[in-house]
Amino acid sequence: MTERASELLSQLADRLSGDAEESGLVAAESVRALAPEILKSQKGGTVDELVRTSVRFLALLFRSLRDDSQIPWPEYYGIARESSRRYAEMGIPLEALMEGLAVFRRSVVARVGEEVAGSPVGEEVLRLTQGRVGDVIEHLNSNFILGYLDYTEARHRARQSELHGLYHIASALGRSLDVSEIAEVGLRETLQVLRLQAGAVWVREGARLKLAKTLGMQPGEEEEFTESGRSRLVKVVEIASGAAESRVDRITGEWSAIRAELRTKGVLLGAMTVATRLPRTFESSDLEFVAAVADQIAVALDRARQHTREARTDYLTGLANRPEFERAIDRAVAAAQRHKRRLALMMIDLDNLKSINDSQGHHVGDEAIRVLAQELQRAVRATDTCGRLGGDEFGVAMPDADERHASDVATRVRQSLAELNRTGRSPVPVQFSIGITSWRTGMDWQAMYQVADKALYIDKRRRHAGRNAVGDVGS
Repeated sequence: MTERASELLSQLADRLSGDAEESGLVAAESVRALAPEILKSQKGGTVDELVRTSVRFLALLFRSLRDDSQIPWPEYYGIARESSRRYAEMGIPLEALMEGLAVFRRSVVARVGEEVAGSPVGEEVLRLTQGRVGDVIEHLNSNFILGYLDYTEARHRARQSELHGLYHIASALGRSLDVSEIAEVGLRETLQVLRLQAGAVWVREGARLKLAKTLGMQPGEEEEFTESGRSRLVKVVEIASGAAESRVDRITGEWSAIRAELRTKGVLLGAMTVATRLPRTFESSDLEFVAAVADQIAVALDRARQHTREARTDYLTGLANRPEFERAIDRAVAAAQRHKRRLALMMIDLDNLKSINDSQGHHVGDEAIRVLAQELQRAVRATDTCGRLGGDEFGVAMPDADERHASDVATRVRQSLAELNRTGRSPVPVQFSIGITSWRTGMDWQAMYQVADKALYIDKRRRHAGRNAVGDVGS
């Protein structure tokens, strides 16, 4: 009886494998109803593709019912393992795949059952069918599970790599105040962790983004990710969400890429793009990693800029400190010599700082210094450089200006301070003296400083001699 049942099953296997269209359609509808997530794995995510896949798979299962089947199942099991790893990457639950396999198993058994209904060996044929197709499905299920385990292990290693990469990035960026080095560290570690080919970092200078560093790119390729080229070559297809302050986009086009805006404290400091020309599906965790790196880079850039500002500015007033002012006036003198341009220098001294400190304390004296610095900044042009050169000494370098222009500025400062003193909006009456000079051929900035300082001394003596009444203060 067993031989007869096996022979009948082999005959059915040949016939049913050649006519699996109807069974495939029914199976596809069942899969779509019970495990709709599987549609995501089909090309284009269409039902038609699912039907074609179902027909091919059922034909294979029917052929496997023969006792002398030559189907290379070990090869198919390997394909199933690799496919399930991709399904896991797409976010398809393992349960959906197992439910799909169960649908095909039931379809095969049901179709054979229809064919042997009423046959004396029908029950034995069904037992053979269930055993043979069940063995195949069990092996496929096992390899699906292995594929998901492969994916889980790979993601675990990737997360470890990302954490390791973030540690290295944070450590390296914490030690650096150089913008180019900050950009290189962030790019190198990100490309290594995500296994990408190339990247670029831009930093903001004024209202524009300036290229700071590239890795793995040919000259000009970085322009494919600028605003001007974006609409033609790349398209934003996903935006990361989460705790990161830096916005991250997944973009497609000639490159598979992730682009990040480098932001901290609500301020845009730059941008970073990391990419590959190879086919690549980025997961949400990849975007989250880039967002975390972008935040680290943004914080490092902010710290570097803050350090630069502190190295060049006076802590109390925000004006240029003496070394920075001397560099500015030196450059201005060189430009005047080279291009025969005008240049004026104005020196200012806060006359009553010592008496303020002695009578009311240094905190009031500091406020008087800040008041004078603010009024200077309001009166001068954006091209002028204001500096605090010492405790009560200030300077203003004024390119393309002469003594008359500088005198007009001095008058405006005197008038504004007089108004502050008169209305009591200044914490203490502020008195100051001014010395002005203009550049002449052959003078360096030290010579200009000496002439302006002498003029300042003369003005101080004149003001001291003429200050006979309280009403004259700040005049």
